[in-house]
Amino acid sequence: MSDDGEWTMPPKAPAVRPSTATITVVIVDDHLMVADAVASGLRADERIAVVAVAGTCAEGLAEVRRHRPRVCLLDQRLPDGLGTDLVPRLLEASPDTKVLLVTGDDSLDVLHQAVRAGAVGIVNKGQRASALREAILRAVEGVTILSARDVQRLLPSAGAGGPALGDDLTPRERDVLRLLVQGLTTREIAARLFISYATARNHIQSVIGKLGAHTKLEAVTVALRENIVSGP
Repeated sequence: MSDDGEWTMPPKAPAVRPSTATITVVIVDDHLMVADAVASGLRADERIAVVAVAGTCAEGLAEVRRHRPRVCLLDQRLPDGLGTDLVPRLLEASPDTKVLLVTGDDSLDVLHQAVRAGAVGIVNKGQRASALREAILRAVEGVTILSARDVQRLLPSAGAGGPALGDDLTPRERDVLRLLVQGLTTREIAARLFISYATARNHIQSVIGKLGAHTKLEAVTVALRENIVSGP
């Protein structure tokens, strides 16, 4: 790394600034030895220029704000936070940057968090370096980087023979959902069911989570689409 923080080519190669056609990349991963190895491998491709490697959320945000790379490779677990929590801040600092989560965490929860946060996809750390390079090239073309398995996992009704969406709702939660579909507010639901406002709010949040939704409106849409409850 030079005095001004710019990453340069190995000593035997002349240092050059990336051309406008080059895919600039920032890597955010606290395992710096691994990150440096990934950077070296990517630099072997003349289409890709790794402009910075950072080891924390704070450093990663600073480097993305500084370089505005076309792609950011982001680890999930960092010393000062989670990658999925950092994604919105990265996109706010550099809206055109494509953020790829590179993680060994294969949980459905992380998959949902990454998609909701605005990442363009996930690359599992168990894959070969060629898969990561291909993901970078596809990401800048606007392609969502998800495996066929992950796409299936994101579908609400995936898994033949498994429990249907909404099967885990309690009777009280179904009552709450039915009232949401009817257009009632949280306070109105509390009054109708003779429960406190806080209890009604907790039931609503539980319903939203179990339906894989983010808002009351989305929960209502899912409920009607999946015939979990009937309309008004």
